[in-house]
Amino acid sequence: MNREQVEQRAEELFQGGLHCAEAVLAAVLEGQGVTASDYSPRAASAFGGGVGRSKKALCGALSGGLIALGVLQGRDAPDEKWDAVASAAEAVRSRFEAGYGCTTCSEVLERLGPQEGMGKCIRLAANTAGLFHEALAMPADAGAAACGCTARQAAAQQAKPSARQQCSCGCGG
Repeated sequence: MNREQVEQRAEELFQGGLHCAEAVLAAVLEGQGVTASDYSPRAASAFGGGVGRSKKALCGALSGGLIALGVLQGRDAPDEKWDAVASAAEAVRSRFEAGYGCTTCSEVLERLGPQEGMGKCIRLAANTAGLFHEALAMPADAGAAACGCTARQAAAQQAKPSARQQCSCGCGG
């Protein structure tokens, strides 16, 4: 699947009755070739509506994507490194925040404004699934650094501090 197909799938799942977190989890996993028989959207059920419909915590769409990222790239043992998944998670969170101005459900909803039939949330969930799909498509050695720029750029800056380059994201790093 490409990003557009993952986004379309997230929209279909949301419109079909799954909520934001469940739809993003399912679409991202399916976009990576994980079949529906290999996962359950129930892993994301408690995260819908900013955790239990409270709207007080992280946007459910972002939570669902983070769960998918953990399923796909997380570690199975405490001695395994989790740098790559942490870097990818921060990169997507940063891009989400840059696009929506915040990550908290209530604030996101306020910024989206009035909506009919959850249309704006459905589109946000689709876009979020696309962000995770893109992050997963990046090679491991090009994972994002904390600012959202690639780790390769960060490593080059560390190797040659005198030849420091400006990050392409505009963070000033």
